[in-house]
Amino acid sequence: MKTLPSREVQTRFGAVLDAAKREPVTVTQYGRPVVVMMSVEEALAGQRALAARRMSDFLRQLERVEAAEQLSDEDIHAMVDALR
Repeated sequence: MKTLPSREVQTRFGAVLDAAKREPVTVTQYGRPVVVMMSVEEALAGQRALAARRMSDFLRQLERVEAAEQLSDEDIHAMVDALR
C-alpha cells in the first residue's frame, strides 16, 4: 500500500487518483494516516466483508440464546440494532 502526505495528494491529485484505482493509497497529515483512497470495487468488497462478519456475529449470538425460536420481534430488533 502506497502512503503519501496530504500536500502531495493535493498537488498530484489526478496521479494519486489513478494510483488508488490500482491499490489503496494511505494519505497522511502531520505524519499520521488519516484517509485511505481506494477503488470503488475494493471499498464495496470491504463493506460486504464487514456485513458478513456482523451477520456471523449476530448468528453466533442467537446460538448462545437458549430457545432462540422464542425470541420476540423486539428482542431480535434490539440485537440487530446493537450490531449497527
